[in-house]
Amino acid sequence: MAFPATITLTINAIAKVLDRVNDGNNSSEYLLATATESFTLKIRQSVESVDSDGLVMKRHNVFFEHIVYPTPTSAIKRRTVTVTVRNDRYDDPALATYVGKAVTSWLGTSTNMDDLVKGAN
Repeated sequence: MAFPATITLTINAIAKVLDRVNDGNNSSEYLLATATESFTLKIRQSVESVDSDGLVMKRHNVFFEHIVYPTPTSAIKRRTVTVTVRNDRYDDPALATYVGKAVTSWLGTSTNMDDLVKGAN
């Protein structure tokens, strides 16, 4: 199973189409680079070592980075977002999916993301 060859992210009502530029070793990387900025999305799957509870955890990670290149009058800007879902390798993947969807849904509700980025805790 793999994600499609392109992934579209809508940022401030503007669609950004990222092309897959690398695929293998349980990961994929997507990129959109222009003359003024770049957007990178990495999807990674891994298995951790046995933890202190004797569990072997599967790690599912998405890393997104937006870079606005520096100009003679402005410094470089970098914004990143990461999402990681972990579950015991013998756990039902659907249960980890429910938890991941619950958290990301909460972040997308009302002003929760706005408040988080403003420093609320």
